[in-house]
Amino acid sequence: MKKIKELINLLLADFDIENENEIWENLQLAVDNPEQYLIENEAEWLLEADPDGVIQFAVSNEIGEFMIVGDKIDEIHELIVDELDGALPPYPYEKKLNAADYIEWVSSELQKEFPELELIEIGDSYADTIQLMLVYGEDVPRIKELCEELNIRCKKADEILKL
Repeated sequence: MKKIKELINLLLADFDIENENEIWENLQLAVDNPEQYLIENEAEWLLEADPDGVIQFAVSNEIGEFMIVGDKIDEIHELIVDELDGALPPYPYEKKLNAADYIEWVSSELQKEFPELELIEIGDSYADTIQLMLVYGEDVPRIKELCEELNIRCKKADEILKL
Protein backbone atom coordinates (compact mmCIF):
# COMPACT_ATOMS: atom_id res chain seq x y z
CA MET A 1 0.00 0.00 0.00
CA LYS A 2 2.96 2.29 0.60
CA LYS A 3 3.90 2.23 -3.10
CA ILE A 4 0.28 2.84 -4.14
CA LYS A 5 0.09 5.87 -1.85
CA GLU A 6 3.35 7.23 -3.21
CA LEU A 7 2.11 6.75 -6.78
CA ILE A 8 -1.22 8.46 -6.09
CA ASN A 9 0.53 11.36 -4.36
CA LEU A 10 2.80 11.85 -7.39
CA LEU A 11 -0.06 11.57 -9.87
CA LEU A 12 -2.26 13.98 -7.95
CA ALA A 13 0.47 16.34 -6.74
CA ASP A 14 -1.25 19.41 -8.14
CA PHE A 15 -4.85 18.57 -7.22
CA ASP A 16 -7.01 19.33 -4.22
CA ILE A 17 -8.45 15.99 -3.18
CA GLU A 18 -11.70 16.21 -1.24
CA ASN A 19 -12.29 12.48 -0.81
CA GLU A 20 -8.74 11.40 0.00
CA ASN A 21 -9.71 9.11 2.90
CA GLU A 22 -12.27 7.37 0.72
CA ILE A 23 -9.66 6.80 -2.00
CA TRP A 24 -7.25 5.23 0.52
CA GLU A 25 -9.98 3.03 2.03
CA ASN A 26 -11.07 1.83 -1.40
CA LEU A 27 -7.52 1.09 -2.51
CA GLN A 28 -6.85 -0.75 0.73
CA LEU A 29 -9.90 -2.91 0.00
CA ALA A 30 -8.57 -3.57 -3.52
CA VAL A 31 -5.30 -4.77 -1.98
CA ASP A 32 -6.83 -6.78 0.89
CA ASN A 33 -9.90 -8.18 -0.86
CA PRO A 34 -9.69 -7.67 -4.63
CA GLU A 35 -12.77 -9.76 -5.34
CA GLN A 36 -14.92 -7.67 -2.99
CA TYR A 37 -13.54 -4.44 -4.45
CA LEU A 38 -14.40 -5.57 -7.97
CA ILE A 39 -17.90 -6.69 -6.95
CA GLU A 40 -18.55 -3.32 -5.27
CA ASN A 41 -17.43 -1.58 -8.46
CA GLU A 42 -19.35 -3.87 -10.83
CA ALA A 43 -16.11 -5.13 -12.38
CA GLU A 44 -15.99 -8.75 -11.26
CA TRP A 45 -15.48 -9.64 -14.94
CA LEU A 46 -11.88 -8.48 -14.41
CA LEU A 47 -11.15 -11.54 -12.23
CA GLU A 48 -11.41 -13.65 -15.35
CA ALA A 49 -10.31 -11.14 -18.01
CA ASP A 50 -7.21 -9.78 -16.25
CA PRO A 51 -6.70 -11.19 -12.73
CA ASP A 52 -3.35 -9.39 -12.43
CA GLY A 53 -4.96 -6.06 -13.33
CA VAL A 54 -6.96 -5.43 -10.16
CA ILE A 55 -4.59 -2.79 -8.75
CA GLN A 56 -4.31 -1.13 -12.17
CA PHE A 57 -8.11 -1.01 -12.40
CA ALA A 58 -8.50 0.21 -8.82
CA VAL A 59 -5.98 3.04 -9.20
CA SER A 60 -7.63 4.21 -12.44
CA ASN A 61 -11.07 3.81 -10.93
CA GLU A 62 -10.25 5.77 -7.78
CA ILE A 63 -8.50 8.69 -9.48
CA GLY A 64 -10.55 8.67 -12.67
CA GLU A 65 -12.04 12.09 -12.02
CA PHE A 66 -8.53 13.55 -12.25
CA MET A 67 -7.63 11.77 -15.48
CA ILE A 68 -8.00 12.92 -19.06
CA VAL A 69 -10.06 10.16 -20.66
CA GLY A 70 -11.46 10.09 -24.16
CA ASP A 71 -11.76 8.10 -27.34
CA LYS A 72 -11.31 10.97 -29.81
CA ILE A 73 -8.21 13.14 -29.89
CA ASP A 74 -10.10 16.41 -30.27
CA GLU A 75 -12.14 15.46 -27.19
CA ILE A 76 -8.91 14.68 -25.30
CA HIS A 77 -7.52 18.03 -26.41
CA GLU A 78 -10.53 19.88 -24.98
CA LEU A 79 -10.03 18.11 -21.65
CA ILE A 80 -6.34 19.04 -21.60
CA VAL A 81 -7.18 22.66 -22.46
CA ASP A 82 -9.81 22.71 -19.70
CA GLU A 83 -7.35 21.31 -17.18
CA LEU A 84 -4.88 24.06 -18.11
CA ASP A 85 -7.53 26.80 -17.98
CA GLY A 86 -7.42 27.40 -21.73
CA ALA A 87 -3.68 28.05 -21.94
CA LEU A 88 -3.10 25.91 -25.05
CA PRO A 89 -4.02 26.64 -28.67
CA PRO A 90 -7.22 25.13 -30.05
CA TYR A 91 -7.16 21.71 -31.63
CA PRO A 92 -5.44 21.97 -35.06
CA TYR A 93 -8.12 20.37 -37.26
CA GLU A 94 -6.34 21.67 -40.37
CA LYS A 95 -3.34 19.41 -39.65
CA LYS A 96 -5.45 16.23 -39.85
CA LEU A 97 -3.40 14.58 -37.10
CA ASN A 98 -3.61 10.93 -36.20
CA ALA A 99 -3.48 10.11 -32.48
CA ALA A 100 0.31 9.62 -32.34
CA ASP A 101 0.92 12.87 -34.24
CA TYR A 102 -1.49 14.68 -31.92
CA ILE A 103 0.36 13.46 -28.83
CA GLU A 104 3.60 14.72 -30.36
CA TRP A 105 2.02 18.09 -31.23
CA VAL A 106 0.35 18.64 -27.85
CA SER A 107 3.53 17.60 -26.02
CA SER A 108 5.42 20.26 -27.95
CA GLU A 109 2.77 22.86 -27.08
CA LEU A 110 2.91 21.82 -23.42
CA GLN A 111 6.69 22.18 -23.44
CA LYS A 112 6.34 25.78 -24.63
CA GLU A 113 3.69 26.83 -22.10
CA PHE A 114 4.22 24.44 -19.18
CA PRO A 115 7.75 23.03 -19.36
CA GLU A 116 7.38 21.52 -15.90
CA LEU A 117 4.51 19.25 -17.03
CA GLU A 118 4.53 16.03 -18.98
CA LEU A 119 1.70 14.06 -20.47
CA ILE A 120 1.62 10.37 -19.59
CA GLU A 121 -0.70 7.51 -20.42
CA ILE A 122 -1.55 5.51 -17.34
CA GLY A 123 -3.59 2.45 -16.52
CA ASP A 124 -5.78 0.45 -18.80
CA SER A 125 -9.31 1.67 -19.31
CA TYR A 126 -10.42 -1.79 -20.47
CA ALA A 127 -12.35 0.10 -23.15
CA ASP A 128 -11.61 1.99 -26.35
CA THR A 129 -10.49 5.10 -24.50
CA ILE A 130 -7.12 6.62 -23.82
CA GLN A 131 -6.31 7.54 -20.20
CA LEU A 132 -3.85 10.40 -19.81
CA MET A 133 -2.61 12.57 -16.98
CA LEU A 134 -0.59 15.73 -16.76
CA VAL A 135 2.11 15.27 -14.14
CA TYR A 136 5.30 16.99 -13.15
CA GLY A 137 8.07 15.91 -15.52
CA GLU A 138 10.54 15.51 -12.65
CA ASP A 139 8.22 12.85 -11.16
CA VAL A 140 7.85 10.76 -14.32
CA PRO A 141 10.83 8.43 -13.72
CA ARG A 142 9.53 7.53 -10.24
CA ILE A 143 5.94 7.23 -11.50
CA LYS A 144 7.11 4.80 -14.19
CA GLU A 145 9.16 2.84 -11.66
CA LEU A 146 6.22 2.53 -9.25
CA CYS A 147 3.87 1.57 -12.06
CA GLU A 148 6.23 -1.16 -13.19
CA GLU A 149 6.45 -2.53 -9.63
CA LEU A 150 2.64 -2.41 -9.26
CA ASN A 151 1.93 -3.88 -12.73
CA ILE A 152 0.27 -0.67 -13.94
CA ARG A 153 0.66 0.38 -17.53
CA CYS A 154 2.43 3.74 -17.85
CA LYS A 155 3.93 5.42 -20.89
CA LYS A 156 5.62 8.74 -21.41
CA ALA A 157 4.30 10.98 -24.18
CA ASP A 158 6.94 9.84 -26.65
CA GLU A 159 5.91 6.20 -26.04
CA ILE A 160 2.13 6.70 -26.28
CA LEU A 161 0.53 4.96 -29.22
CA LYS A 162 3.89 3.85 -30.58
CA LEU A 163 4.57 0.23 -31.37
